[in-house]
Amino acid sequence: MKRVLIRPTVATVLLLTATACSQGEDSDVVVPEVPTYEGTIDLEIGKLDGDDPYLFSSIGDIVADEGGRVIVADMRTNEVRVFAPGGDFAFHFGGPGEGPGELSDPSTLQFGPDGELWVRESVRYSVFRLESEKAEFRRVLRSLNPGHVGLNDPFTFDADGQLVAVGPVRGDDDVSLEARLRLRHDGVVDTVVMADSERQKAGQKTVPFERGNIRGITYLHAPFGPRWIRAPANGGTWAEAVSTEYAINYHGPDGTVSVIEGPALRGPAPGADERAAAERQMERERDRAGLDEHPFRIPDRKPPLDRMFFDQAGRLWIQKMAADGAAMREADVYEGTTLVAVYRWPSRVRNWPTPRVFDSALYGVTADSLGVQRVARVRFRAVN
Repeated sequence: MKRVLIRPTVATVLLLTATACSQGEDSDVVVPEVPTYEGTIDLEIGKLDGDDPYLFSSIGDIVADEGGRVIVADMRTNEVRVFAPGGDFAFHFGGPGEGPGELSDPSTLQFGPDGELWVRESVRYSVFRLESEKAEFRRVLRSLNPGHVGLNDPFTFDADGQLVAVGPVRGDDDVSLEARLRLRHDGVVDTVVMADSERQKAGQKTVPFERGNIRGITYLHAPFGPRWIRAPANGGTWAEAVSTEYAINYHGPDGTVSVIEGPALRGPAPGADERAAAERQMERERDRAGLDEHPFRIPDRKPPLDRMFFDQAGRLWIQKMAADGAAMREADVYEGTTLVAVYRWPSRVRNWPTPRVFDSALYGVTADSLGVQRVARVRFRAVN
């Protein structure tokens, strides 16, 4: 397969960053009145012990089909499990192996344009047709990024039904950068770097190290510093931003770029436990790099943005950073570049794997104090 690398021009980069507002500055953005929806968990699937189908070891992803069935990828058991809308186990498929219908580290799930279920594995995609009581294996496709083992790289389909994966490629300076890799119908893979190196590596520094005959580069991360975040959607739309600025570059399927500019938010202060965890991480990085002092410090506030994701309807959810111990998470939801709603859901639902929203229900993972994972479904109601 031929790879065509397309890089943004300088003019494009200036367009994407010129409207970003700094934290703490006054903002002229007028926030419209929109409805607010609050969610509660109405279903949890999973147990500490009991029948195997309800015991999860490492949940990679969750989706729901048109009938409301809940479909879960378990990375450690190398299988996909299907549950009825009420949570009863229906059937599973896969199992460890590399043969037809077998799975190896299944992590990401996505329905294709024709309704088939695609399962992202470490180095390939397996495609199945879900039936009422079983899954029929259809075909397998190798990774679009040979040589890269990416367990959690997202993938979508553009308006023409072409597979679009997100994964790392090497830039001109040999730095690994995230790119969109589109498999065209003629078998050619088009590659588009999603942002320049400075933007993607925000909040990071590299330090060369040498220990005996071993030489390499280690990464140092700013605790609660800026992070580059991105989100792909079916249909060819995608978005990217830096977490310290409410300025999202919204890429339409036709190649046009718009900027969603929100209010100049201030992130919450790190909690005591968060500060302690950051100190431990900085100490580990400092020791690994052989430095006397870490180049970053813990800031007074966390970034205002946490992450972004698109729901099944193509709406962009911009999740704001929650205070340590907060009971709820919150996201501004956009149709195109228009703010249409605010959604809140229990913080018991973890950030990883990224929550998925199907037909106004949010699916994610919870875990108790023993680390027992459960699939959670959140239903929303209007509160204003």
